[in-house]
Amino acid sequence: MKITEVLIRPMRIPRKESFAVRTGAYDFLPNTHVEIRTDEGLVGHGEGAPIVDYFGEGQESMVETMKRYLAPALLGKDPLNIRERIRDMDAAIPRNPCAKAALDIALHDIKGKAFGASIGSLLGGASSREVPITVSIGLAESEKMKAKAVEAAEQGFTVLKLKGGQSVVEDLTHLSVVREAVGERGPWLRLDANAGYVNRGEIYRYLDELRALRLILLEQPYPSQEWEALRSLRDQLRIPILLDESMQTPWDFQQLVKSPEGFVANLKVQICGGLYKASQLVAACERFQIPVMIGSQRESAIGNTASLHLASLITRMDYTCDQRYANAVPESAEVVVDGPSLARPMVTVPTGPGLGVTVDWKRGEANALATLSVR
Repeated sequence: MKITEVLIRPMRIPRKESFAVRTGAYDFLPNTHVEIRTDEGLVGHGEGAPIVDYFGEGQESMVETMKRYLAPALLGKDPLNIRERIRDMDAAIPRNPCAKAALDIALHDIKGKAFGASIGSLLGGASSREVPITVSIGLAESEKMKAKAVEAAEQGFTVLKLKGGQSVVEDLTHLSVVREAVGERGPWLRLDANAGYVNRGEIYRYLDELRALRLILLEQPYPSQEWEALRSLRDQLRIPILLDESMQTPWDFQQLVKSPEGFVANLKVQICGGLYKASQLVAACERFQIPVMIGSQRESAIGNTASLHLASLITRMDYTCDQRYANAVPESAEVVVDGPSLARPMVTVPTGPGLGVTVDWKRGEANALATLSVR
């Protein structure tokens, strides 16, 4: 079997409603869908979901990287030898993890279809067929965040993630309002500061208040490379710190392994560069007894389903996973016809071949910016 063509489709996928984080509000997902075609008729689907303001990779650069470097490196090659295809892409150009993730997902989709196996099976076998998920609440006025939290609590979600990071005082206000609304014994709360606490000492004045609010995790309080500051806060906070932006490179993982106690690794298919490398990190975390959860990076259903397969590998899932963005896309704009439902706290992982979903590109034509063919 040989790869004969790679289709690259930059998208502007609308959201049901705007979602705000520390750096701005988002009304659409600037993602890129890919399709890898073979000489035996098998087709694999993938998705890249870049975030330029956090990771330096935007839609335009991702499309250009795939068109000029990555897709040509795959043409004429065996799609079933995923390890070698990853090496081909890494040799063609370094970094660019979201572009590589899109193609990696498509390669796994092809291989799963070729062997009649799900992606979870290809990656070693699923430990769970259901993945617990978190509800994420965008940055807004406290009353709006409270309303979202109460609705999610009534739906049975056990962990509510609040976006923050503009200031510790503001975040405490939002958390306090939500905690009062959902009750002292209601869902656990999780705060995502998105690396926003650049005044590293300010948070120390509020440690008691944070503990009293029943936080299950504090996510990425400091910028990504501030490892000494993260360790110092970890030692005094007595709430596990979830590392997100600090989980971008092999060097980051080395820093985590040096002193893993009190940290949780937030692993993302997009940031790892695909399922192949992400699954290796899941196994490494298990080897070093580091708790892990699978994060979301603005994926719609294709990328989200890949993340669910990755999450199914986790032997002990102590923390709920992020799968929020796929749930934010209107059904009319989603190219996946039969994707996993994210309306409930537990999501069933598909068991069909490859991704286990049906993709209909025609459903997304109105949101496609272009369709590029490399052959």
